[in-house]
Amino acid sequence: MIGKLAVVVLFVIGFGIGVVLYLINISIYMLSKAVELFLYILIASIGIVVAYEAKSIKEVMAGIDLSVRLVIATILGSILGGILTALILHSDVIVYLAIALGMGWYTFTGSYLATIDSYLGLLGFTANMFREIATILLYPILSKKYPIEAISIGGATTMDTTLPIIARFTNTSVTIIAFIHGLILTLLIPIIIPAIMATNPKTFIPSNR
Repeated sequence: MIGKLAVVVLFVIGFGIGVVLYLINISIYMLSKAVELFLYILIASIGIVVAYEAKSIKEVMAGIDLSVRLVIATILGSILGGILTALILHSDVIVYLAIALGMGWYTFTGSYLATIDSYLGLLGFTANMFREIATILLYPILSKKYPIEAISIGGATTMDTTLPIIARFTNTSVTIIAFIHGLILTLLIPIIIPAIMATNPKTFIPSNR
């Protein structure tokens, strides 16, 4: 419980510091690069530990099987979320499907949708960034009862930014599933979003813009 609370508290503190630095206009470019480097090192370390602790190839193959099923569930859940959001906001289903199917990859989703419209780019970036934040905050809590199912919240981020959180609160088997799940989604998203937007060339911009 202490570990889970620590993750939330540290995130909130870091977020607060980031807001203050932004308000006083202090660049954090070097810090962001250092964090990126540390993240890569951490992911590599997790890979070494997972490979060392994996009991057998059979365990890895079982992880692949579960990951594929989880990917399907994540995509279906994202589709449902996109449709419900569009209905609630009385807006274009295609647009919100594309945003929801960004599945946490906010840099790609935001950048791609921005080529169509800057407002859509902002929506895509923000919605998917919050999905990553939600994973960081909620996974430590949900992992106790739903370690595998809760991976879906992270979407594509489970292969990189949220993988350390998942590894911290679960075990080798779940970490393998999370990484493969995120990897598959990362490969699919650049195909899915353009395909969806291509079905709606006259993109409708929400009326409450």
